[in-house]
Amino acid sequence: MSAEPTLPAAPAGHAVLSWPVADAGNGRPVTLAVHLLGFSPAGFDLGAFGGAAIALPPDVARSVRKRQAEYFHGRLAARLALAAAGLPLADVGKGPNREPLWPAGAIGSITHNSRRAGAVALPAQAWHGVGIDLESPAPPELQDSIAALAVDAAELALLAAHEHVLARDALLPLVFSAKESFYKAAYGAVGRFFDFSAVRVRALGPQWLDFTVAEPLCAQWPVGASVRAHWRVLEDGDLLTAVVW
Repeated sequence: MSAEPTLPAAPAGHAVLSWPVADAGNGRPVTLAVHLLGFSPAGFDLGAFGGAAIALPPDVARSVRKRQAEYFHGRLAARLALAAAGLPLADVGKGPNREPLWPAGAIGSITHNSRRAGAVALPAQAWHGVGIDLESPAPPELQDSIAALAVDAAELALLAAHEHVLARDALLPLVFSAKESFYKAAYGAVGRFFDFSAVRVRALGPQWLDFTVAEPLCAQWPVGASVRAHWRVLEDGDLLTAVVW
């Protein structure tokens, strides 16, 4: 039997980003409390799972240390986010498609890159879905592969016209990240995998990015529906995006 989830003392490297979003789902305002944890995979000890009473899935136990550190810090950030929001303090499991399984009454999202993990949690009675994603600027040798995965020719042309907003090494990861945030936010309603081509960039501005749904996803997200993603650049240059509805 696993131990009951508890809230540890604020770990080293823990920061809370308070992010006011004026026009989330249906134009409603919300302030996202994004709990961020810095980490170093090289120094990660697998015993941290037991110490924090965080369940260790068998596939994560068999994985490399980097994946173990990402998973642990993401789940720890999720627990901190749940507690801060006054939501049930429960272990956030992992579904068949690797989606986080949040406790009843809560929705949330988990993200990580190579140096930090983050999580946010909201009450399920107030919101349908939330997604956040962290990405780092892309070196030149990766930009073409990101473009091939995340955008079509029309979207790429639109981004090229917005290099006054962000440099190309950040614009491509930004769109990748925003589409990933939408995927996370919509997954609970859609209930299946869908590709980045399901939404297309329509407009981009300071701290926001608008998409149009390009294929039928579910009753709440039909073809032609509009999606607004929000973005910001962190102090070290990492990109953080969010979709709330």
